[in-house]
Amino acid sequence: MLFNNSNKPLYDLRGQTVSTWGKDTTGSIKYTINNQGFRSSIDYDWSPKYAFFGSSSVFGIGVSEEQTLVAQFNQAQNYGLAGNYLNQDSVLNLENFLNSSVFNDSIKIVFFWIERPGKENIEELISYINSFNKGVINISQGNKYLQAINLMPHIDRDISGTHPGPKTHLMWAKTIRLLLDRA
Repeated sequence: MLFNNSNKPLYDLRGQTVSTWGKDTTGSIKYTINNQGFRSSIDYDWSPKYAFFGSSSVFGIGVSEEQTLVAQFNQAQNYGLAGNYLNQDSVLNLENFLNSSVFNDSIKIVFFWIERPGKENIEELISYINSFNKGVINISQGNKYLQAINLMPHIDRDISGTHPGPKTHLMWAKTIRLLLDRA
């Protein structure tokens, strides 16, 4: 059984391409949303080698789909969220993924956390997902968490000036590949 994005605003865009999303209002980037409500030009009806969950940095605000960190991995799926969402939405997507027909134990999972002050306890959420899948690599940006790896800061900005740019996506992908090779 496949699963759909639990984030309603993105799910409502399924099968469409839009030129603005989240903090990117430039109209310069095309955001293609697959039939399940995730940023991809193809549907996720196959088992990936890598699955990325979490923040708008995974989604790839302000960079083309080909420039996202997820696109730097062969056979990867992008379950990142952008716009109006909480980490809990990404946790629900991860749970649904783990219960879907595309999941198998050989898939390497990366989860990017976004700080939502006063709205969520990220340490508790990380502990929660680690309780049912110990193989997840947890990544934080900015704030440091005991159970997460903090990535290097941005070296460039996206087209909207609000998110990591293509050089940062490439640098992060290289770092994450090293982490995954060790896991």
